[in-house]
Amino acid sequence: MPALVAEPGMPIWLDLATTDLAAAREFYGVLFDWEFEEENEGYAVAKRSGMPVAGIGQIPDGASSVWGMLLYAPQLETVHNNAVKAGATSALDPRDLGKRGMMSVLVDPSGATVGLKKPADEQAFFAAGEPGTPVWHELMVGKNWDSALKFYHELSGWDIKQMSDTEEFRYATGEWEGNPLVGLWDTSKLEDQPSMWTLYMGVLDVDKAVTQVETLGGTVVRSPWESEFGRMLTIQDPAGALLNLAEIPEYTPEMDEAHEPDLFAPEDSQPN
Repeated sequence: MPALVAEPGMPIWLDLATTDLAAAREFYGVLFDWEFEEENEGYAVAKRSGMPVAGIGQIPDGASSVWGMLLYAPQLETVHNNAVKAGATSALDPRDLGKRGMMSVLVDPSGATVGLKKPADEQAFFAAGEPGTPVWHELMVGKNWDSALKFYHELSGWDIKQMSDTEEFRYATGEWEGNPLVGLWDTSKLEDQPSMWTLYMGVLDVDKAVTQVETLGGTVVRSPWESEFGRMLTIQDPAGALLNLAEIPEYTPEMDEAHEPDLFAPEDSQPN
């Protein structure tokens, strides 16, 4: 598995907060072919082919099990403080995690939670785009669409590209040097839908994943469906954490070179 070099503002890490660490390790170990390295009591790092992919941490019973995404912030304290000035709320001030580096947690202007991470190593790497790794990150924006787009453009330096802007479907992508990193979906018209980051993990075979999920004690929330990006599936793990799965081959070359204009680029840099 190739190790991808992270640039500031890129999604670099996933953390699962779970009420049942043992069940989560068993479930995801089979589903994603993960191995685990216990860093301390209550926290383990998931690896695939030796490459770290995600962290799994124990939380108290009665809390909600949930997946979270963290963005790479080598100047974490500065980025965190600037994000608060730009309209975010600090949910966890910058914290030193020892050999795991530093992290903080923000609530963005739409109400979604997002983390910042500064790894202990000087160079940051991440695994993505293959089975058993993240293949897409999507923000469901329940309110404050314009403010949310501007916030992430300023926070992460993403080029914001409007892919659809109709009454029925409003969607944008956050890109880095022409490569889409995340999706932003206006869900304000969906009843009782809070703002939240949702994650898509790669699997080789969605139909096989359905059987594995049910056998391992998880739940299929949305049966497999066909999208323009391939077959998808939405599940909950045994502790209730929500996750999307996307069918993807072992290696996928970059093929799409068509890009939309950056909404926040200076007018004289926009294509005619």
